[in-house]
Amino acid sequence: MNDLPEASDSNGTTELETLEYLRGVKSSTCLLLTPSPTTLDFKHPLSEEMGDNAFLALNDDTKSINIGNSEASAGDSSSSGDSNSVAQDPVSAQLINNISMLDYQTLSKNGDIILGQPESKLNGSLSVNNRKLPNFVKWNWPLIRNIILWIVLSALIACLAAIVTMVVTIPKTCNPNLPWHQGKVFYEVFPASFKDSNNDGFGDIKGLIKKLDYIKELGGSTIRLNYIFESHDYPVHFYNTTNTLKIDRSIGILKDFQDLVLAVHKLNMHIILDVPVSSLIVIEPFPISNQSVLAHNETTSDLDITTKSILFWACEQNVDGLYLKNLEMFTADDNFGKSLQIWKELIGSDKIFMASEAALLKAKGSSLTVLLNRIDLIDIHIDLNNGIKRLKDRIESVTSGILWEKPHYPWVHWNIGNINSQRISSKTTNNTLASIALEMALPGAVGIFYGDEIGLGSLERYGIESDFHEHEHVHNLATMSFPENDKTETGAILPWNHESIKKPMYEYLNTIKHLIKVRLDTPTIYLRGIYKEGNVLKNIDVRKTVDNLVVIERWFPRRNTCVFVGNFGNQAITTDLSSMFYGGVVVGATNSSLVGTSLYFDKVTFSPNSALIIKLEK
Repeated sequence: MNDLPEASDSNGTTELETLEYLRGVKSSTCLLLTPSPTTLDFKHPLSEEMGDNAFLALNDDTKSINIGNSEASAGDSSSSGDSNSVAQDPVSAQLINNISMLDYQTLSKNGDIILGQPESKLNGSLSVNNRKLPNFVKWNWPLIRNIILWIVLSALIACLAAIVTMVVTIPKTCNPNLPWHQGKVFYEVFPASFKDSNNDGFGDIKGLIKKLDYIKELGGSTIRLNYIFESHDYPVHFYNTTNTLKIDRSIGILKDFQDLVLAVHKLNMHIILDVPVSSLIVIEPFPISNQSVLAHNETTSDLDITTKSILFWACEQNVDGLYLKNLEMFTADDNFGKSLQIWKELIGSDKIFMASEAALLKAKGSSLTVLLNRIDLIDIHIDLNNGIKRLKDRIESVTSGILWEKPHYPWVHWNIGNINSQRISSKTTNNTLASIALEMALPGAVGIFYGDEIGLGSLERYGIESDFHEHEHVHNLATMSFPENDKTETGAILPWNHESIKKPMYEYLNTIKHLIKVRLDTPTIYLRGIYKEGNVLKNIDVRKTVDNLVVIERWFPRRNTCVFVGNFGNQAITTDLSSMFYGGVVVGATNSSLVGTSLYFDKVTFSPNSALIIKLEK
């Protein structure tokens, strides 16, 4: 072990040299890479191996310390001096002693790397060997930094723009995506009474084309055409069809109908036809597809007339659906189920079949099973002539019946007026708006018979030719009238029928348009039920039908409950419904001034012949 020099003679000199050396290293290097220190054999200061003089006192100049590397001590006197601050800490002494043995790597002022073993040192400066830097050091880093900055900023702006676009384009509503015929509004038209385009005394298909915008603005998304086929003495005896493959010439030709279909589809609407069923399929075996049918029967001469009609109108003329009239007359036929299956296969899943409630009630066994799986809509008529008290039983019998047993069973198509029934305005005095509001509050699809939206009445009894009973089936086919601001409307009464017994109420139009909009925008109303575990739970309850007051509740999960309240009497009704509901906002009403107002159900008065649709508070 080397002896420490005398502190009294060399303390100041050694400390000065050490400080100058370290200062020189710091001032001459830009980057110092320190290698791993030499492994030291340290012992615990309290262990038995440590002697009594394990550490030096501040002024102990008589003892010597062996600090690991004797060559390092001999080679560099600056690291072995007996400075008081160094001598009192063996670790610090060791580190300082090793500095002189390290290789230094630093950057020179001209960009070179200086490597090597120091050959000599003078006042802290080193003489080393040189080596060139890599090429990337000399790149234009300010330009590169600017480019990267702009790329990052551009990416951030693009992300921000994408987020803003997503927020702006996010749907305002989250309504379920249903097939085109479910929950929608159908507009039923008898073309011969609707619009005469050439003043020949008959409404026609060209006239209907001119009025498609009127139906679209009203809120109808599907046009249902009543009988348009050749018949004896059309349109008076429209039901006496002679050829379901031809349009009666009094309302147009096939080209007119093709133009109508194109115009309807251009407006994103749909069209269905009433087609009388007069036969069933009897061919054995029968190819299942319209292409194979036509290939198997080049002239389709072997097909029955009903199948020919279905193929012609649904497949060749591209109508969106068919109302199979008189289907109830064939439910007991052995070929009923097979025929219905084949017909549905022919038209495809994107087109629909409608059938009457009578067909549903008469079908039994396998025929009923096929009907429930091949028919898309069941037409249900509500006759308000039966009275308000029976309305509850009527609605509940339908919504609690077989149609609500399975999710894939047909939806209901409600109607209060149709070609076979009396006009709404004729059977419910002053209740046209309230009746239509009631219909708009029911689950499923709904139908409006042309003219009901303006309170069009039936024909005057004395105005129909001689024998009323012979023509009683056309009593509700009064000529359609359009608003006075329609410059193309002549207002002429078609000669084959007569004027309505009631003048049109054009002021009803805006109210009904709003009621239809409320319905189409409110899934709680148009959805037919709640689907749960393969079943359909009804979402309608007729809560009250007393003293001409009808209260219907509609609900759906995570949606506001809606309540329909209608007073079908001629006197105001004051009642307290707070035991059922608390309050809400009026979203639809026969009195448009009430829309948007808050309503609370304690001691509330309902005006005569009025109806409200209230969205309850959650």
